[in-house]
Amino acid sequence: EAILEEARQLVRGGAREINLIAEDTNQWGTDFGPRDARRLPDLLEALSEIEELRWVRLLYCYPSYFDDKLIDTIARLDKVVKYIDIPLQHSATSVLTRMQRPGEAHTAKLLTKLRERIPDLVLRTTFISGFPGETAEEFDHLRKFARTFGFERGGVFAYSEEDGTPAALMEDQVDPEVRMSRQMRLQRGFQKRSEAWSDAQIGRHVDVLIDRMDMDAMTAIGRSYADAPDIDNEVMIPGVIVPFTPGMVVRCEVTGVNGVDLVGKVVEEAS
Repeated sequence: EAILEEARQLVRGGAREINLIAEDTNQWGTDFGPRDARRLPDLLEALSEIEELRWVRLLYCYPSYFDDKLIDTIARLDKVVKYIDIPLQHSATSVLTRMQRPGEAHTAKLLTKLRERIPDLVLRTTFISGFPGETAEEFDHLRKFARTFGFERGGVFAYSEEDGTPAALMEDQVDPEVRMSRQMRLQRGFQKRSEAWSDAQIGRHVDVLIDRMDMDAMTAIGRSYADAPDIDNEVMIPGVIVPFTPGMVVRCEVTGVNGVDLVGKVVEEAS
């Protein structure tokens, strides 16, 4: 109820998008005890009933806790954007074992199911390059895995030792220059995939949530459902004479791209 009340307050203040993020977002409710069966699908249902709220976005969902009910709820509710952030860290089972995470088979099965059951799904993930002991073969496995599942959004961090963590004490630490090189190679792959996705949107109509105005350029700047605030791409709407208010949603035709950002023109008045 505290989450719902905070969401209502934010919406009354003009917010039109709620981002749900936790240490493991899709475990929400698992600590309520045996007499309380509420879980993330129930929260999504309740948030969807807030009248002026347009989008609910899921960030930081680990692959271990997706069940069919959650997948079906994401697919069914219009206000839950078809975008899921799943920080996978790696794909090679040998590396995942050292990270104490589920192996590749579980993750691959989940990603396939998500793609099949949620139309137009945009997947974001995060990888770590150069985790202790990562071999050239394990890194190649990660690159192939990323290409296979075609993550539309993604980020890569080069591993860095943190005092007091088990990984910092592992043998076979990867050379820092190799970590950085692998990071850049993975990031280039994400960039190409994001560019290809953007190119494929040309001619399509998309809803754009306005974030801000650049009055000098007479351009409204917002995001489609495929983009979380601050970390993903944007949609540029040039030629805006009357300023749009942040929080407005306009229907746009995508007319071009600027790098990975979409360029559009309004085809339907703001709501």
